[in-house]
Amino acid sequence: MTRMRDGSDGPGPSTSEMARDIVVALVQSGKIHLDPDARKQGEWLGNLFKALHQKIVVEGAIELLVEDQLKNFNLDDLRQLRELLDAEIAARS
Repeated sequence: MTRMRDGSDGPGPSTSEMARDIVVALVQSGKIHLDPDARKQGEWLGNLFKALHQKIVVEGAIELLVEDQLKNFNLDDLRQLRELLDAEIAARS
């Protein structure tokens, strides 16, 4: 379960909300300077939002994959694999 912005348990912000919050924070911090041309500015911010949203989605998917693999990790399988590798190395020697 993720944390909501107020610190309580809940579904947490959507990826779109997270991306929007990052864009807003960057603009407010002055770390990015907006183009005076509103059309160019809107296009640039839209592209930034899309890139951030995509990054959040991909990283979330990778994190879930790793968590799933760790949850289903079986140490006995690793020991059996090691025994098979040791036997193969011994047979080739």
